[in-house]
Amino acid sequence: MAKKINVKLILELRSAGMGRNAIATSRHISKNSVGDVFHIADRMGISYEDIAQMDEDAVYRKFYPDKFALENLYDKPDYEYVHQELKRTGVTLKLLWQEY
Repeated sequence: MAKKINVKLILELRSAGMGRNAIATSRHISKNSVGDVFHIADRMGISYEDIAQMDEDAVYRKFYPDKFALENLYDKPDYEYVHQELKRTGVTLKLLWQEY
C-alpha cells in the first residue's frame, strides 16, 4: 500500500523557503508528489498558515478528498425481496447471492 503524502510538512517546508527539489531530496519524497501538493495549494489558495492548526489527516482530506470517497460497486440488496424469495421452495441464500 502506498504511503500517504505528508502535505502539512511539505507546505511547512515551502513556507520556510525550500523549493520542490530540496523538499523531495531531504524528505525522500517524489518530486511529482511535492509538485502535486504545490499545484493543489496554489489552485486552492492555501498556505501553511491556513492549515497550521489542523491535524495531518484533515489536511490530507482537504487536498485529496476523492481518496476518501467510498465507491459502491453494487446496489444495496432489497432485503424484503430476499426474505420473500427464501420462503419459496428450492430457493437458497446462495442462489439469491449468485443472482445478485
